[in-house]
Amino acid sequence: MNNRCTSRVEGWMKEHFPRHPHIYFGLSGTALLLEVFQRQPRSTVVLPAFFCPNISTAALMAGKRVIHIDADRRTQLPDVAQLERCLASVNEAETILLIDHSFGYPFIHLSDLRRRFPKLLIIEDCARALGVESGASDFILFSMYKTTAGSSNGAVLASAIPLGIEPWPGSRPSARERVANIAPLRYAYHLLQRIQCSEFRSRAGQVNTDVPPWTPQYGMPHQLCSARFFSELDNIQTQTSTRRAIADEIIDGLSGSGIECIKPAEGHQTAGHFLSVRVGQQSTRDLALTRLCKKSLSVARTWDIIPAHFRCFENTFPFGCANSKHLAEQMIHVRLAEFRGAKQRRSLIDELRAVTQNLAALPEKASVASFS
Repeated sequence: MNNRCTSRVEGWMKEHFPRHPHIYFGLSGTALLLEVFQRQPRSTVVLPAFFCPNISTAALMAGKRVIHIDADRRTQLPDVAQLERCLASVNEAETILLIDHSFGYPFIHLSDLRRRFPKLLIIEDCARALGVESGASDFILFSMYKTTAGSSNGAVLASAIPLGIEPWPGSRPSARERVANIAPLRYAYHLLQRIQCSEFRSRAGQVNTDVPPWTPQYGMPHQLCSARFFSELDNIQTQTSTRRAIADEIIDGLSGSGIECIKPAEGHQTAGHFLSVRVGQQSTRDLALTRLCKKSLSVARTWDIIPAHFRCFENTFPFGCANSKHLAEQMIHVRLAEFRGAKQRRSLIDELRAVTQNLAALPEKASVASFS
């Protein structure tokens, strides 16, 4: 280990995931997944179509056959019926299944799939879902920055299987990371963002559509990153409860607005890091993002670029990808930790409601038609 805080994170992981005693750290979760793909002789990787295209690229780099499962629009998670049909058609002993609990919304069918397809090698991607992992998997991936304020990279992989990954060289925090959680400087940063904010437009027509431009990033998380992540782990129950209450208030405020708040499966809760909402069309989403950015309200449009936007994956969708494209055009994800203040929550609700009230007057802009 490269620092004491990383060792504390490792200890926490081993305590909470005793079935996954082998703990590996890196700067990039996707690079850790590449290591898994390269070290497993299996030939096929099945993964979501509404997902980060870099992970699909990592599977290709490892020489795997890639199969994407289209999303369910209601949940933004893989369509369960499609997934079951796919798994029934492949050799499970030759297959890696990667499931993402997208934005902290739990994919509740993983334990059942483990029982039905016991020879599968299963990876749970919890990069934005710390707290909802099922454990019915061989690997669990966590991000050390996507749900933790202030850091720019860092990932940890809990594995039931020894991988033999040697620790990579250590890293140093950037100047931005060092000052990110200092309140006056953070305020100044958000103010500068407001001043520089321009109109959001779809990125789909602006990317190189051959192969996602991804290269592995190797290294170990620095001590500041590890310390921040351990603080999140150490206070996870309190923090999660607070964020879920924030989500409930925003959902109530958006009731009747025409904006659809994605709900977790009945009887389940989200990880509380994000609230995912779906707006009416591409132009609405772009307008909403512009308005929210100008108010320094922290939201994300991930994933507006998905594997379906790249030619190298065009034959990897046995059930199509229409729902994933639909979500790529319409989703907004609210970073709940940034809305602890009642004034911020009210502003977010008011801005989103204002966008939908003006929907009828919005011109329809070109979105991803060129990829249809």
